Order: sequence, then structure tokens, then C-alpha cells
Amino acid sequence: MMQTYFTLNAWREALARIFEGFAEQDNVSPAWLVNPSTNRRLKLDKFYPEISVAVRFKGLTAKGQGRKSDLEILEEEARERTRAELCREHGVHLATIDLHEDPVKQIEGLIGVLARAGRSLAQSDRPAEEKARWMPALAAARSRAEQLRSRLTKDPEQMLETLAAAWRDREANLALQLRTASSASSPEAAVAVVLKPGQRVRHVRFGEGVITQIQGEGPEAIIVILFDAAEERTFRADLLADKVEVLE
Repeated sequence: MMQTYFTLNAWREALARIFEGFAEQDNVSPAWLVNPSTNRRLKLDKFYPEISVAVRFKGLTAKGQGRKSDLEILEEEARERTRAELCREHGVHLATIDLHEDPVKQIEGLIGVLARAGRSLAQSDRPAEEKARWMPALAAARSRAEQLRSRLTKDPEQMLETLAAAWRDREANLALQLRTASSASSPEAAVAVVLKPGQRVRHVRFGEGVITQIQGEGPEAIIVILFDAAEERTFRADLLADKVEVLE
């Protein structure tokens, strides 16, 4: 599992570089992204609304999940097809990144998505001033992706290590300081708790898991935890502080 999160962090850094300057939304479930078979919303891991590009990570599994049954595999494949179809229907260009597959092929797929997004924007009826702003920005993003592809082609393993380390440094600068108190009447007893992506934690209700993402800072920051029961949950920092502990 740790190897998976190592690769995930590398891709997070790659996306941060490629989409630099674009507004980014994490773990979003638009109102239109509903699976008709279950009537439940599906998720996009990353969404860049200014250019209608989304990213979905595949291959995230929780500790102890074990091998999926044939039925579970078929259901997952059906969800992925539904997600992709709904994105197409709503003009969203979806890039799927499999964390267990060749990173060069994955980034080539992303480059293709950026190219389609550029053509779609050029042919759209969006105002001329918006096209003048976002078409060059999309071209620059594609150029940055192509540069990363070149470096990945030369030495994929080393490049992934470099990206993962850069992401850790990026997150360290945004390390979230939470304050918890053993007694509401004794603020002097408060201690600092540092939460960072990749940490194992224990929640009083949901048990152990791994922090996969922290968005924002302070009490309104959003913390995403993938629990060992293969269940991912999102919390607001000020509601999580007294319910979680960091494991060694």
C-alpha cells in the first residue's frame, strides 16, 4: 500500500506542475455525475473547471482489502465506463491514471486529453476573451506534460522518486497544525498535532487509515482519510481534532 501512495504522491506533484495556474477542485461529485444503476454520485479526484478537464486515479486500495472478486471487478469497470460516459455528455475531458501501470503511457493519455480539451475550447462558443486566456494556458500545460513525459521515458523510477519527494516538500510547507485539549476547561493542556498526507492515523469511530490528502489550512481545512476497511471519508479539521491520533 505504501508503494501505491508513493506513486500517488508522484502523480500529485506531476499534476501540480502541469496544471500550475489553473483553479483546482479535489474529490468533487458534480450533481450530474450520478450512476443511474445505483443513483449514487461518482467522484472526480481532480477537476479543473476553467478548461473542463478532470482526473481519476485508479488502483487505490486499502490495507487488508485483498483480491477483488470477479463481480467486484465487473462492477468497478461498469462504474468507470459510466463515469467516462457522463463526463463526455457534459463536455468534461476525463484523464484516467492507473497507479499500477506504465507512467509513460499514463502521461501520454493525459497529453491526449489536454489536446482534446484545447480543440474543444477552440471550437466552443465561449467568449473570445476567455479563449484568448485559456487556449495559451492549455498549450503551456500540454508542453509541461510533454517535458515530464520526456524525463519519465529516460528513467521512470528515478523521476517518480523525484516527484514524490517534491510533493512531500510541497505538503510539508502546508503541514496542518491542529490543537487538541484533554479538557475543555484546561486550554493550557493543549498539544500540537501535525497531520500530513501519508500518515497513518486512528479515528475513534472508523479505526485506522492513511491520510491521502489535505486541502487548505486552519480549522476549515479538509482532510481525506482512506480507512483500512476500504472506505474513504472526508473531514473538516476543526471537527476532526479530538477524534484522531497519529500512529507511529
